[in-house]
Amino acid sequence: MFLPLERTPDCSRRALDAASALDLREIDFFRLAYRRWYGRDIPSRQLELAFADYMFHREVPIWVRHFSRQVFEREESGALDPLALGAGRYKRRVPPPPRYGKFAVALTIGVFVLYSFVLMDTSYHPQTSAPMYCQGGGGLKFFADMAHAISGKERPPCDRLDSAQQKAEKITKTDP
Repeated sequence: MFLPLERTPDCSRRALDAASALDLREIDFFRLAYRRWYGRDIPSRQLELAFADYMFHREVPIWVRHFSRQVFEREESGALDPLALGAGRYKRRVPPPPRYGKFAVALTIGVFVLYSFVLMDTSYHPQTSAPMYCQGGGGLKFFADMAHAISGKERPPCDRLDSAQQKAEKITKTDP
């Protein structure tokens, strides 16, 4: 269907201002303008094409220009009623916030703070804890051993780890 288009910044600005006067998004303004011009809803593909031309090329369809003029005439006369023009049908409705959303956020923050305090109080006691891997290493024994195995080099000696293994071997030998 051929619709006369006008390609001026003034027309696109007027469409934007008219949408703002009705407190609608521009795409909803296009829907409402089409509905008032043709008496039915616009097909989604046609709306997409018309709105893309408007956004990228500033080409405003005749039905949008006409409705923009109607909005401004009513606004100037002081008789602009968005609901009477049908704008209430296209207003964006914001869903209510989740019922327990604030409680869930507060609980998450509280658990995180408590966990942080527990971590700050954590310490290593050699007599009661498992032996730590050697200082100065990568921190992960498995990856350090794999890196040395792939490179073909020997693992550097670790006195603390070796002594812990020797103690463990002595304990298992002395137990009946």
